[in-house]
Amino acid sequence: MKKSSKIIISVISVLLAAIISFGGYLGYRFYGNKPETANSYEEIYDQEQASLNVQDDGLFRVLKINDTHFFDGVCENDKKTLDELKIILNKTPCDLIIADGDIVDGFNLKSSYNKYQAISLFAELIEEYNIPWTFAPGNNDGEIDGENEDVIAYMMQYDNFICGNDKNTDGSMQFFIDLKSNGRLVHSIAVMDTGARKIKAVGNYDSIKKNQIEWLLNGIDERKVKTSVFFHMATPAFQEAYNNGDRYDNFFSSESYPYDEIDENKLFDDMTADNEYISLISAGHIHSNNMCSFYNNRYYQLSSVSGYSASHHDFITPSCTLTVINTNADDTQSMYSFEQISA
Repeated sequence: MKKSSKIIISVISVLLAAIISFGGYLGYRFYGNKPETANSYEEIYDQEQASLNVQDDGLFRVLKINDTHFFDGVCENDKKTLDELKIILNKTPCDLIIADGDIVDGFNLKSSYNKYQAISLFAELIEEYNIPWTFAPGNNDGEIDGENEDVIAYMMQYDNFICGNDKNTDGSMQFFIDLKSNGRLVHSIAVMDTGARKIKAVGNYDSIKKNQIEWLLNGIDERKVKTSVFFHMATPAFQEAYNNGDRYDNFFSSESYPYDEIDENKLFDDMTADNEYISLISAGHIHSNNMCSFYNNRYYQLSSVSGYSASHHDFITPSCTLTVINTNADDTQSMYSFEQISA
């Protein structure tokens, strides 16, 4: 009897030690495994208003990269992604690059996962081209080894990275990029945070908050120019646009809309539905083929994955989306052209 009791106690002790050890490891990965950075996230609130110039022909080119899901930057899939991004960047003139969320993998406990090495290799590639770039946080970027604020603070070390946020607004990235021609404001780009998960890494998706939408509408009202909005997770109106809108010609699209349901984002749709200045809403996240439809006097554009480490069907080739904004256009529908670009 005594021998069996000792065995039970020993087994329990080993299990407790394992649980405590794993719990400590989880705590380290969720909250402690962050790089030292020269920049503090708090500096984001002191950034100057972003402003970029439009070409003489009135065109402004935005290259969107989303859902690369980098693992460490050096694994086979990541190297293939970086090589193909370099090919795309070499052949695609652009004025702004938007890393539109899920740049790195999310809840990943493998010891070889190296989030900041991956971000560094990605950022260093972009920096080679001396093009302004920014980041719209995805649901995965801040799930482990630091939150979105830590990712942004890390990105702030790069010369061409632009960012901003409003201290009284939810989310880790909210700012406008004003496009100017001969000193005159002709268009605006809004970059927003659509949240992560309500319970870190395992809960339901979060949603765009009311004060974020109010921030957007107030900024648009101040500018009173057509505005392109970029964020990571789509709203229910994307499915409405897919079902009922006018498809953009020559843009490869999903055969059916693979909706990843976030019902709470209907608040965004309801509060922005009648805004005459929102001319484009662009997202990623869903890991399917692209879609682009003109609906309710604006474009809804959804981009497929840009990386080989992202889960996707075999028939999907990772790609980027080039959005060309014609600031001289007389109407919203002719203001944009879209192109899916792969290596």
